[in-house]
Amino acid sequence: MPFRALFFRLLATVLLLCYPFVVRWVLPHWPTAPGILLMLPPTLLNGALAWLFGRTLLHGREPMISTFARIERARLNQREEEALPEELAKYTRLLTVLWTALLATMAVIATALAAAGLHAWWALFTGVISYVLLAVMFFGEYMFRRWRFADHRHAHPIQMVWFIVKAGPIWLRRT
Repeated sequence: MPFRALFFRLLATVLLLCYPFVVRWVLPHWPTAPGILLMLPPTLLNGALAWLFGRTLLHGREPMISTFARIERARLNQREEEALPEELAKYTRLLTVLWTALLATMAVIATALAAAGLHAWWALFTGVISYVLLAVMFFGEYMFRRWRFADHRHAHPIQMVWFIVKAGPIWLRRT
């Protein structure tokens, strides 16, 4: 593993492990610290997911949703591996772009609301609106895909999630 990748993984691990310590022992003794540190997880999670999806859009890599679609097609057709037809490859690339944009936008909105001190709006956005947006995107895309690509087999959304979980971290390692 290159040094840069190792460094960023180590940094992310340290920050993740330090977060509970900061919340429990540092914030109570830092009266000027706004609750903004408590508002970081939605921003960090959405930002990390946007980065995870977005990095697969780089030249020479397989888009994240394309990987998911390949896993779905292979499982539905009871094969070890299956390539995507060109039309599905283009669609899944665009879908990866849309998911990246949605997640990045949600991270920016959560950050802006927290920085502006609009705590009630932040709570509404991160506790309700963001979940509604994710559900609408997930199930709306599923319905659109079933209509647009009616000639292809599709897994039920819960079945699709199960296929991805069963595939394990292999979809993270693909280039």
